[in-house]
Amino acid sequence: MTLRPVMRRVAFWVGLLLAWNAVFLMATFGLPPTSAHAGAPQLWLPTPVGERWQVTQGFQCGSHVGTQSRSLDLVNLDGSTTGAPIRAAADGTTFVWQGSTGTLIIAHGDGYYTMYTHLQQVITTRRGLEVNRGDVIGRAGSVGTGMPHLHFTFFHAPDRGAYNRTSLELDFADGYSFHDRSGCNQHRGVVVVARAEPDTIPPDVHFRGEVEPNQWYCEDQRIDFTIEDDVRVEGFSQAFNRDPGGEAPEFDGDTGYVQISWEGDGLKTLHVRAWDHNDRQTLATFGPVGFDNTAPIFTAPETLPTRTYTAGKPMKLTWPPADDGEGSGVAGYRLYLGSEIDGTDDWFSAEAGVKVAGLEPGRYFLRGQALDNGCKSSDWITLQHVVVTAADETTPEEAATATPEATATPKTVEPTATQPSEATATPEATATPEPTATQPPKATATPEPTTTPLPSATATPEPTTTPEEELNLPATSTAIPAATSETGKDPVTKKPVY
Repeated sequence: MTLRPVMRRVAFWVGLLLAWNAVFLMATFGLPPTSAHAGAPQLWLPTPVGERWQVTQGFQCGSHVGTQSRSLDLVNLDGSTTGAPIRAAADGTTFVWQGSTGTLIIAHGDGYYTMYTHLQQVITTRRGLEVNRGDVIGRAGSVGTGMPHLHFTFFHAPDRGAYNRTSLELDFADGYSFHDRSGCNQHRGVVVVARAEPDTIPPDVHFRGEVEPNQWYCEDQRIDFTIEDDVRVEGFSQAFNRDPGGEAPEFDGDTGYVQISWEGDGLKTLHVRAWDHNDRQTLATFGPVGFDNTAPIFTAPETLPTRTYTAGKPMKLTWPPADDGEGSGVAGYRLYLGSEIDGTDDWFSAEAGVKVAGLEPGRYFLRGQALDNGCKSSDWITLQHVVVTAADETTPEEAATATPEATATPKTVEPTATQPSEATATPEATATPEPTATQPPKATATPEPTTTPLPSATATPEPTTTPEEELNLPATSTAIPAATSETGKDPVTKKPVY
């Protein structure tokens, strides 16, 4: 026997040992876990319909490593785990039974399998029995472990013997998804309830708090909301005045809130998009709600205007309106009309103008303060100086608009028989025989002409248009403080409460 044959035999056995070792390692630890891909069956929870079962051990922890890294341990919360019926998660055929651990594996085709472990009873121990989704395939127990529970795994194995296993993430038609998020014991404590039919109901969003829609607030307020689902809420996204959209929720959990001061003053509608575990979504809205923490802009004139009116006549007072920007809008004005230069009052007008009457002759200041529809107000400013003259005095405004009276046209001197008018004098007559009694002499005086004033000399009649009509004011006046707005309605009834 030579050395070369011996070396060949050693190399053969070493290679074989390494190959078996690789198969053992892959069978034990498998390939890196991946999600289910095309061809995978739709899974349903293997627990009884309507019962609550809880995850006591989740992904990547304890014995859940390698080919079983994405397994779940489940116990019954509504009764005994021992003896509870366990159902097939999808249509398939029995593949293998291992009595020492109470493990039944069902093949679903294309290399996909589900594994049910610690069963104390099984539907069959032989291979190839066809089962339908929901069929009872055994009963939960504690075979191979110290505590009764169901150990469930979904895996893929391309080889016929299902040795090279890769555990997969879980998505159940009942409405539950278990995805790998890294870390030990993922999804521990999650409670699931099996359904007879798929979960087709999207989550529901409920808003709560003291904030009311269609109201303006000048102090910050909070809008809270909760999300409910008959299975499980995945999360939500939120935004003002738009759909937050997105392929996945921005926040985890089933509760959230916003402050109405976020994004500044203005009218806002809250949009909340919620997701459940089956990626069903709901878009809910709340509002609009207004936030206005800024006072209206009401600017005093650079040069104080003076307005002159006649006592006893109605007058119209106007001023440039205030501006509230993106806020709640201008509700109206508090006004003061009196002799004090810094006077204030509660007299209110919803318009940027009022009509007043009955003022005695004197000098007055018109002052104002702008109010918005929230609860903010501007500073008091002086709007104009008002001068009221006596009724027999002419105001500058009246003098500027009045038509001058026509002056009388002097009469032309009438001609007489002995003194003819220069304009109508007859040339000196030649001697004429004395007229008879029946023939009046030609020297008879020209009859006095009828006076017909020339159009140019006609006196212009007094204007018939009254100052009230020029201002489009009513002929009758009311005494202060009975002022009315431009709409003619009593503005005091529109006064906001501050």
